[in-house]
Amino acid sequence: MTESAHTDHPLLFLTEGGPTYRIEKSLRLISERSPRVVRRACFSIFLTWIPLLVLCLLHGTALGHSVEVPFLRDIAAYARFLLALPLLLFAETILGPHIAHASAHFIDSGLVLKEDYKSFDHAVYQGLRGRDSAAAEGIFLLLAYAGAYISLKSLAIPVATWYAIPNGTTFILTPAGWWFVFFCVPLFQFLILRWIWRLFLWGQFLWRMLQLHLELIPTHPDESAGLGFVGETHRFFSVILLAVSISMAGVLGNDIVYGNIPLPHFASLIVIYVIICVGIFLLPLTIFVPTLQQTKRAGLYKYGSLATEYTSSFDKKWIGTMPPREESLLGTGDIQSLADLGNSYSFIEKMGLMPMDHHTPISLIAACLIPMIPLLLTMMPLRDLIKMLIKFVL
Repeated sequence: MTESAHTDHPLLFLTEGGPTYRIEKSLRLISERSPRVVRRACFSIFLTWIPLLVLCLLHGTALGHSVEVPFLRDIAAYARFLLALPLLLFAETILGPHIAHASAHFIDSGLVLKEDYKSFDHAVYQGLRGRDSAAAEGIFLLLAYAGAYISLKSLAIPVATWYAIPNGTTFILTPAGWWFVFFCVPLFQFLILRWIWRLFLWGQFLWRMLQLHLELIPTHPDESAGLGFVGETHRFFSVILLAVSISMAGVLGNDIVYGNIPLPHFASLIVIYVIICVGIFLLPLTIFVPTLQQTKRAGLYKYGSLATEYTSSFDKKWIGTMPPREESLLGTGDIQSLADLGNSYSFIEKMGLMPMDHHTPISLIAACLIPMIPLLLTMMPLRDLIKMLIKFVL
């Protein structure tokens, strides 16, 4: 779907294109009318977790005591390939339509003026061109394999695991380890890099919108001059952070359980992780800061002048010494107009410098921290953890 139901302008569907998308369509994992999320999620598990399980069963490292970390007891393997990887695919059905509808809302809401329609269409086509770039996905694939190679070279294996066996100062990959390092890990990293690219394309589109003459209204009730829908859309990127955080929580879980490293040891790491991730995902919204600041300042001046003129007239009419009035104070619209003017000025005062409310950063932070909650079970019983969560919520 590339055309809006409400306009004749293209929509920014960032999830319906690119070489891998076309490959999935050729394999009938995606149809024209349905992304077939369940089928694709199952297929991703069939390509990653299932082969690893089979290879470990054949090699005798799925369970038992042949290695200290067997496959079926590896927390990170469950987190990464049974939860995080399918979630990265599922996110396409959430973020894809929301971003597309947000792009259409620039036109439908009247933010983009008619003289800028061609520039708007060009901005959308530029985003779709970036989405379909084979060069971009080729680079992501190279980076994914480079990351897997660097991780392999810097990997320290203190104990025997299902994917690697220590051998003096080095280690030997098991059959499952080869599939894990040279297919599963690069696939997971490739999907993350592709989502970061989509985030960049979304931010690039927003920047191009700022180059247009947007009809921003400082008194808009969303307290973002009419751009509040951008932050609302941006909130759904928390699904991506949730997937990444699930994978990270699995890795930390292995270190805690098998490496005997207490959870408080990772406290500073988790804080830094949250700050960096939330900062990266909020970065596209910062491009609106100068424009919203200017809009707010201009609105305060204009409505301040209007308020001065109106309240002065109101004071002279109803408070000052004037000849007897024929108009009755009871039921007059002057008082309601005065209240409406005050509300409009209040909206301008409350306008933020980024097009979002507090729910957007909270959603992103929660997506980072929620997967870490099960790690608290290494420090306290489940009953105490539930009590603590109930007190926090209530």
